[in-house]
Amino acid sequence: MTARLRVATLLGAALALGACTSTIGPAQPSEPTVASTIPATITVDSRAERLSPVHSLARAPQPAMAPRFQAVLVDDPCVDRDLLAPVASDVTLTVLDRTYALPAGYVPVDLVPATRAGLTGTSGDKLVHAAVVGDLAAMRAAWEAEGRRIELESAYRSFASQAATFNSWVARLGYAGGLVRSARPGHSEHQLGTAIDVTSAGWSERLGDWAVESAEGAWMASHAWEYGFVMSYPGDATGVTCFGYEPWHYRWIGREPAAAHRTSGLPLREFLERYATG
Repeated sequence: MTARLRVATLLGAALALGACTSTIGPAQPSEPTVASTIPATITVDSRAERLSPVHSLARAPQPAMAPRFQAVLVDDPCVDRDLLAPVASDVTLTVLDRTYALPAGYVPVDLVPATRAGLTGTSGDKLVHAAVVGDLAAMRAAWEAEGRRIELESAYRSFASQAATFNSWVARLGYAGGLVRSARPGHSEHQLGTAIDVTSAGWSERLGDWAVESAEGAWMASHAWEYGFVMSYPGDATGVTCFGYEPWHYRWIGREPAAAHRTSGLPLREFLERYATG
């Protein structure tokens, strides 16, 4: 393990950028309240994304899971609402789904280019949370050692970038289809800076099961957890994740939580609800 970087344990501490002044608080199990106004049609600010300053490039401590789940989350997460995401024992373990969201102004405290993990080309240009770098670098070295070439198609996305992504899918599939294929802005794990979309040569925009039909996808499905990355939206859990199967989407939660998640057999959302909130 390399040197460590302190990661804020509360999402509210990282809201220095953006106009939103909301803080993240415990979820209310009763009638939902609106965390932010997210219209069906999103207008995207054309200005360049604003990044927070890089305070440190040292390695973050591994996320520590709470000994028991304390937050009472809604039991119908497939309903589209805009509740503020509940406080987690570590910001990297935040529950985000179609109900729980980040404020529009949330930007991770430490964003760095993926070149810090040894990725090159357009992959290296993607931004990730500094906490991810050590494990991403180790995973990149492991797949290269086995002759795999895996590329980052996407990593950190701001609220505005996610709005553009969501709008593009709505334009292609209609609003109902877009909701299944893409997260509304604020609800995307990419806004945390700890989620990546990965691909390999010839698979961009291609239909099919990347995790089964490509050597690179199969490698990720088998080994990503060893480096703290888990598949957020597996094909056998769409009724719980409320999104379509995404074999290319992996979220870093740390090595120990990822190992515990694998042992639990739970979809990521249920795992985070049970073990990470507190």
